[in-house]
Amino acid sequence: MKNRIIYQYIFKELLGPFSLGLLVFTCILLMNKVLKLMDLVVNKGVSLGEVGALVAYLLPSFLVLTIPMSVLLAVLIALGRFSADSEIVAMKASGISLYQLVPPFALFCVIGFLLTNTLTLFLLPRGNFAFKQQLTRFASSHTMVGLKAGVFKDAFDEVVLYINDYDRRQNLIKGIFISDRRDPEHPAEISGKKARLLQGKDPSEIVLQIFDGSLHKYDKNSGDYQYLIFNTYEMDIALNGSQKQRRIRYREMGLFELFEKTRADYVSPRVRVEIQQRFAFPFACLVFGLLGLPLGVYWRRGGKAYGFVLSILIVFCYYILLSFGENLAKNAYISAFIGIWLPNVIYAGVGVVLFRKAAREEPFFLQKELQNKLINFLTWLKEKLEKNRKKLKESKAILSGATGNLQPGQPPAAGSVPAPGRSRETEAGPFHGNTISKSFHRPGCKQYHAKNSTQCFARREEAIKAGYRPCRKCDP
Repeated sequence: MKNRIIYQYIFKELLGPFSLGLLVFTCILLMNKVLKLMDLVVNKGVSLGEVGALVAYLLPSFLVLTIPMSVLLAVLIALGRFSADSEIVAMKASGISLYQLVPPFALFCVIGFLLTNTLTLFLLPRGNFAFKQQLTRFASSHTMVGLKAGVFKDAFDEVVLYINDYDRRQNLIKGIFISDRRDPEHPAEISGKKARLLQGKDPSEIVLQIFDGSLHKYDKNSGDYQYLIFNTYEMDIALNGSQKQRRIRYREMGLFELFEKTRADYVSPRVRVEIQQRFAFPFACLVFGLLGLPLGVYWRRGGKAYGFVLSILIVFCYYILLSFGENLAKNAYISAFIGIWLPNVIYAGVGVVLFRKAAREEPFFLQKELQNKLINFLTWLKEKLEKNRKKLKESKAILSGATGNLQPGQPPAAGSVPAPGRSRETEAGPFHGNTISKSFHRPGCKQYHAKNSTQCFARREEAIKAGYRPCRKCDP
């Protein structure tokens, strides 16, 4: 009964950081696509609802990456808070070992594993394929949106259009010139007085119906020149990215389709890499959970900032190893299994070693040094931001005080603007003065609590009168 209550408590503590991390990491990845999606809305005439459908198709490819990252973040933040609040110590004092705390974390990681497995095996290839199909439909329905009168437009592959006028309501083009270079050996130029844009039999094709025009065609091999005058001429044009022009990528194939590819006489290394990735990515949830357990238990300070920084570092190193192994496997230097599973094996081995040390309460290699460096970096960054914020606030206060009482058009009176450093002479402390270096420091400075910083001053002017000089780093 006691363990059940603790397990429920731990599981609830994991949900908050996981949800936050999933939202933040997914939004960060989505920002990379925002400009391209907005271009569809502004320049291609795509509606927001259609863009929302594209985002839905892209989500599986994002979640495959962000779910393992969020699992790691949740474990680090939850255990970090337990350690900081001495709850881990209280649990150990009541007879609960680190091994007994594993079940809720293991269940949480297994749920992340199952979710990622579902994404990689089923939803990811379908989402990628639907995304490409949707882009093709957009290209078909919004082809003429980007065309402007008097401008050459390469809206199609190897086909350049020039129009004099386009009536969108009647779907009528007045004056059209076409340069067709799809067949390099037989380039052609077509012109017409009028034209209409029609949907082809294939959704990835359109038909240009041209009226009262002429066709000029040249055969580079024989040197023959053809000239044709027509009343009506229909020209089939395949859209960029159409199904006929491109092959279905491996990321858009289902698992069974990939296995069918392996039965051929020659199997591309990229097929084997894609198959191994479908199985290896979900295991990152289990590996990250195993590694996050001892790291979270060891930590005592830092809070959520530490969790975010450490999780990003761990994931960054993981994907560097994964990218390295993937490139070696795609070029057939090593097998796909070794190249893709190597990061999981390395992280799992490190996680097991650290977990055993944490269970025995043994410090791991350079634990204090790494913690101190990370804390010092976060403290320095916080102080830097706070210092800049204070300087900006003081500058605004000086400007508002100098111009606040002026009438419109009235110049500031002489002496109304405080001289530089005038207000700082009476700046309140407390300041600490170093009796050896004869310099005084503001709160937050590294030397503020130094061994020899024993002299206290209530104001800045008192320190200066006593013969102390301002610290160059904290600038009190």
